[in-house]
Amino acid sequence: MGAIIRRMGRLLNSKVFQQPAIGPGRMQPRNSRPVATALHGQGMSSAKTVPGPVENIEGDSLRKLAFRAGVAMLFLRVAVLPELLAAVLHINTYILYLVGPPAIVGVVLTGGLGRTFRHRAAWMWLCFFCWMILSAPFSSWIGDSVNGIKGYAEFSFPLLFTVAGLTLTFREVRTTFYAIGAGGLIVISAARLFAKNDNGRMEMGSATGTIGNSNDLASHLLMVLPFLLFIAMDRRRSAPIRYSMILPAAYALWVIFGTASRGALIGLGVSFLFVLFRASARQRVVALVIAAILAVSVPVFLGGNALVRLGSLFGGKHEEAEESEKARSYLLRESLMFTIQHPVFGIGLNQFANYEGKLAIAAGKVGNWHETHNSFTQVSSECGVPALLFFVLGIGSALASVNRTYRRARREGYTEIADASFCYLLSMTGFLVSITFLSNAFRFYLPAMIGLAIALSTAAEREMSLNGLNEPVKTPGWTPPIPARTRLART
Repeated sequence: MGAIIRRMGRLLNSKVFQQPAIGPGRMQPRNSRPVATALHGQGMSSAKTVPGPVENIEGDSLRKLAFRAGVAMLFLRVAVLPELLAAVLHINTYILYLVGPPAIVGVVLTGGLGRTFRHRAAWMWLCFFCWMILSAPFSSWIGDSVNGIKGYAEFSFPLLFTVAGLTLTFREVRTTFYAIGAGGLIVISAARLFAKNDNGRMEMGSATGTIGNSNDLASHLLMVLPFLLFIAMDRRRSAPIRYSMILPAAYALWVIFGTASRGALIGLGVSFLFVLFRASARQRVVALVIAAILAVSVPVFLGGNALVRLGSLFGGKHEEAEESEKARSYLLRESLMFTIQHPVFGIGLNQFANYEGKLAIAAGKVGNWHETHNSFTQVSSECGVPALLFFVLGIGSALASVNRTYRRARREGYTEIADASFCYLLSMTGFLVSITFLSNAFRFYLPAMIGLAIALSTAAEREMSLNGLNEPVKTPGWTPPIPARTRLART
């Protein structure tokens, strides 16, 4: 079997199936000239060379097929489509198994693992996953923790490699952004069809488990909204396509407020501050206009219970919100206590609720039997402090790499790359704030987003370096930056 796979790999990598590494269809930033014609069609005939290993793989048909499978896998996870189909059809379609294995096999056969591990964020996340495995023998319920690790290894962790290892060009990064945006549209449509009012809060428990809870639904929408923004900002698309994003984005904001999730409201507030400090002047004006519209419309149209619940953040009285706050404070204290008591390997993956409940009963009290409602203390209490360090370092490294790309793209005038980087950072800002109040550390979100950070920063840096071989076009409103040596000479 192994020999057959190797022969198929050699055949697919042969010249019969190969396409030129850099060809006429290659994406170019809108504000820079195309790569010199000497580089097209015939390969790298110019004296100016571009790093070879990745470009040779860009034309690999097997990698392109695997990339499509990986994008489909990511789309299905973001859209929670398997769960929605199960709710409608009342059967398990196993649709993830149609695209997941081909994407994972493609990562292995086309060198995607090596490309992924060129980045520090991938190593940090691998260490995080390995520490999860090491903590299993020390779990308070070993069998249940092993099942949790197995589920994470099958459906979440591989997204790190299928996104980072198969997405090589910025055109493919854009495709991935569109896949996440399309998944977001599915969720927004599902919210319109399946969301119900539960004590004044919107929830989708009848259609999905992943985002059935009000808080999980709001957090999910916070993550996908910036990708709809990217589609709306994409100047390669026609105006009708771009403007068509306004209505679903507005409804998504309405759903977020309708969930009455105070953590999501804080996430929205922090995202708004991020836009004010990091966006362009035009984007800041748009953000201020949207904020003004929301400030006027939400108090008028939002249901009474949801509005009162959200108002408890600012000193208002709401009995259920006050009880929730007390419970969350108790769970936070317990998670910190468990972290101190079990600092190395924790109490076991997915075991916080069971462990807390059993201890409470043993002490003659009534247990809470809930998760930590804090993704960071969820990691530290269930898998130990080393796991938390790898968790934070992996996220931080991903954000730092995209932030560097964003700054360079803005400085050198690569508008589309800057927009993509900005939307990624905006998505992670709102999402990370929201999961500070949720137990979502071991879901698919972070492996996928860290993989996307690796793909985005790598493809963008390659794109800017490749176009740096040519003199950029002086588009209206942009002038090339003065080189450092020139600035020093003038001063």
